[in-house]
Amino acid sequence: MSWEHEIPKDLAERIVVLLHDITGNNVNIMGNNGEIIATNQLERLGTIHEGAKKIMNGEAQSIAITSEQASRLQGVRPGFNGPIYHNNRVIGCIGITGEPKDVQPLQKLAAVIVKDEIEKQKNYERREQSIRQLATRVEESTQSIQKISQESHKIVKQNKELEKIALDNESHIMNINKILTLIQNVVDQTNLLGLNAAIEAARAGAEGRGFSVVAQEIRKLSLHSGESLEGIYPLLETMKKSMATITENVKNNAKTTQEQNELLQEIKDGMIEIQNQVQALL
Repeated sequence: MSWEHEIPKDLAERIVVLLHDITGNNVNIMGNNGEIIATNQLERLGTIHEGAKKIMNGEAQSIAITSEQASRLQGVRPGFNGPIYHNNRVIGCIGITGEPKDVQPLQKLAAVIVKDEIEKQKNYERREQSIRQLATRVEESTQSIQKISQESHKIVKQNKELEKIALDNESHIMNINKILTLIQNVVDQTNLLGLNAAIEAARAGAEGRGFSVVAQEIRKLSLHSGESLEGIYPLLETMKKSMATITENVKNNAKTTQEQNELLQEIKDGMIEIQNQVQALL
């Protein structure tokens, strides 16, 4: 069964024990509708105190009964019943038997203690709620950083793969250069061969005309091949420079990403430490 009163049960019981030990008198604490929620008279627990009910309903500010007044009333004891205020509202009552002039100061002091204890408990609850909210936010931030860190690891891996591809391409271009150098040598030798063939055809005179045509074609092939090579070399050089730039950029990106990843790891470790400290406060 849920507690429907604004005064905590354990607090009400502690105040009853404290006042009863000090005075030796009967002490009652009432909650909503004047219901007795704590008392040293256990048989009255849960019953309605009519005087407290009037105070709770605003029909009276307090009720004081002297010994003289009690002597004229059947079954009534002298005592003082006063309100407990919190946030300018009556949230309960404290009643103590005895002469009002003697017990009223104690009742008022106890009401202030109850008010302060309730405020402390509410402040504690607000603080605990704030800490829980902070813990939740820290946990969410830690998870976000974890995801970013994981993605950063993927980027580092991809950068390394790109760097390898770029280096492989540079190596391929170097190999192509070697092959083109061999082709250039073949072109030079072909050109020399065509020149020698033309010389021999000229020596042969009319009989060497057919051979002269072949020599001319060989020289044309050599010339065209040489011109093609001259066009390929600048393209390869441009590709080589581009690949070198790409490789350098990939290396720089990999370095930056790695540094960011290390920084994220430091932040993550710090967030986990904060999270542990916050959890320790709960």
